Amino acid sequence: MLHLTRSATRDFAHHRLALAALAAWLLGFTVLALGLVPGRAGPGPGSPWHQSLAAIGSLLLLVPMAFSAFKRSALARRPRLWFGAHALCSSIGFVLVCVHAASGRFWSPPTVLVALLLFLVLQGALARSLLSQRFSEQFGTRHPSFLAQDPLRRRTLAGIIERKRELLARLDRSADEAVFSPNLRHALRHPWLTLRYAQLAGRESDLVGARRAAGAVLRLWRRLHLLAALLFTLGLFAHVALVLFFAGYVAQGRAVYWWHLANWNLGS
Repeated sequence: MLHLTRSATRDFAHHRLALAALAAWLLGFTVLALGLVPGRAGPGPGSPWHQSLAAIGSLLLLVPMAFSAFKRSALARRPRLWFGAHALCSSIGFVLVCVHAASGRFWSPPTVLVALLLFLVLQGALARSLLSQRFSEQFGTRHPSFLAQDPLRRRTLAGIIERKRELLARLDRSADEAVFSPNLRHALRHPWLTLRYAQLAGRESDLVGARRAAGAVLRLWRRLHLLAALLFTLGLFAHVALVLFFAGYVAQGRAVYWWHLANWNLGS
């Protein structure tokens, strides 16, 4: 009963985060739709107010990157708290960046970043609200391949598990093979051992059918999210660098009215 209560509480919290992300997406989309209309007058995206919102929003949008790095390096001792920060900071940062972008021009290079951000927030919210139950159903029950292993597969699986335990004794003596997953810290300290362990874990997953149980849709969904997040992060860094150090190039002959560090022009 206690386990069910905790599980229900976690699901409720995840759904609340998903609803908050969806509400932020609707708010940000509305701000963009109202701001990026032809003939609109008002301060540009480089005005002190809008540039400040963009700076705060960009910093908040980097929290998911920190969450991902900490999760893979075993530095995050409270992963649920970090995940909550990931979702909330992304939602707030998204709205702030939308306010900044809505004061600019629709047909401009930063529009690609805004489109990626729209996709990321919406996809993340839908994944948490619609696919989390599917994850729970698949990983909370035993796959038939666990119950109907032939003798050869059972012996092969036992050999793989034994080799994993031998590697784990050299990789991380305090870890339990049943729940261990190598992270960035292990890869930096013992790259060859980490690679060999990951290969064995992959063979084990193929034997027990865990990868098939995860489903192609879920794998594709996650990979799309990670790819879009990587492209957005790279684009964000490029945009910030251009605005701050190549203001002359960004202005394209117009007045540079935003705060910047250099007025270089790549075309000169």
